[in-house]
Amino acid sequence: MANLSLFVPILLLAVFIKEGEPVRCWTCSSDLNPLCNDPFLAGRSDNSYLFRLENCDSNSGATYPYLTSSKSVCKKQKKYINGQMVVSRGCTWKRQDDYSYQCPSNTNGPNEVTSFCETCDYDGCNGAAAVGKTIALLAAPLTLLLFK
Repeated sequence: MANLSLFVPILLLAVFIKEGEPVRCWTCSSDLNPLCNDPFLAGRSDNSYLFRLENCDSNSGATYPYLTSSKSVCKKQKKYINGQMVVSRGCTWKRQDDYSYQCPSNTNGPNEVTSFCETCDYDGCNGAAAVGKTIALLAAPLTLLLFK
């Protein structure tokens, strides 16, 4: 029982600790690659070579006002360009103290209308729905119940 009482806090700590490395995001656009559209199936073996996870360094590419106190995050955006729906995935930057899932201010061109934009801050989160952390959080109490 003593081993189990050490295992659960370590598991929870591992789930919530943020890595010191930059976040890695899927980078693509459905107007250039139709497979970037929803549903996004980057992990399938027949098309995995078409997509890559980009290292998003919070200091490279950031512009004012995100230059000095920014964090890199992943972004998924849906917008209409000349009436055509385009899904884009990639990196963006937010203020360190911004914990919302909203995108930073969008700059649309004259023929662009954003219908959806969301950010997230862990590797590959702008792809298909990720359930890894949810499963880990559910598994910890279930493990306690099973080994009680």
